[in-house]
Amino acid sequence: MTKESMKWITVFILLSASTLLFKTHLYILIYASFFAIFAMSWSFFTSFSGYLNLGHVIFIGIAGYTTAIFNYHLNFHMALSIPIGIIAGAGGGWLLLNPLHRKISGLSFEMVTFLGILVLSDLVLTSYLRPITGADLGISPIDSLLSSFPLAIGLNIFMCISGYLFVRFLNSEHGKVLDFARENTDLVKTAGLDPHRYSGLCLLYSGIVGAIGGTLYIHFSGSAGVSNTFSLDFQIHMIVMAIIGGRFSMFGSLFGAYFVILLEEILRGMVTGPIENLIIYSIGFCVYFFSPEGLFPKIASLKKRLIG
Repeated sequence: MTKESMKWITVFILLSASTLLFKTHLYILIYASFFAIFAMSWSFFTSFSGYLNLGHVIFIGIAGYTTAIFNYHLNFHMALSIPIGIIAGAGGGWLLLNPLHRKISGLSFEMVTFLGILVLSDLVLTSYLRPITGADLGISPIDSLLSSFPLAIGLNIFMCISGYLFVRFLNSEHGKVLDFARENTDLVKTAGLDPHRYSGLCLLYSGIVGAIGGTLYIHFSGSAGVSNTFSLDFQIHMIVMAIIGGRFSMFGSLFGAYFVILLEEILRGMVTGPIENLIIYSIGFCVYFFSPEGLFPKIASLKKRLIG
């Protein structure tokens, strides 16, 4: 058993133990697990490919709306609609974003992915698609995943396996080429390698995990609407989580998601929504300005110095 696998097993044990210790807050822990999955999958592509993807919710949104449509309109059981949603979300998102990342990079890629969210969110709100998407009302009710201990454990397993596989990919030959390409694309091309092939694989794996999380999240929410799919706030939220925790580390993104969700829960009874967002985003700004690597690497480094 490798050192990396032991780390993720330890994370799984700690998270699972927390669901037993804090049963009254099970819903919040499950909610945090979903956002940890989203933050990790966003960070996996954006932080290690050199492309800032502002449209990661495209994977989540297509997957979420697809499973909701099949479940609500066609009466598919969610055991069937979820796999269909995953295929549609991962496949559709990759077919949309992969050609873009092959053609453009830098600010152009960021702007196009950002516009992609706006286009899709407006598309599902149009009167033409209202019979299918429900427009501003969304699709509701759909079969729900209830807040339960088995769901929490299942999400923890999926999250830790995904994180472990992400790290395995980054430590593989594919990951090394991706790392070189991020620093010097021309050098990789000179070696006869196609850097977009490796970043495309990274994008696909990121999209698959995002789509799986998206379908489950929609059924956990009990409805599909713009706010929990193609929302800009939704996208910004997962980015801020990764920044606070440490976007160049899977553990950092996971930590950031739990940190933000638990802090939001603490603030909810004290301040209004806009003030809550102001506090969270201000923390994200300060972390990025004073410690760009995020809080988790700082905490890990401090722990190492103290323990020796």
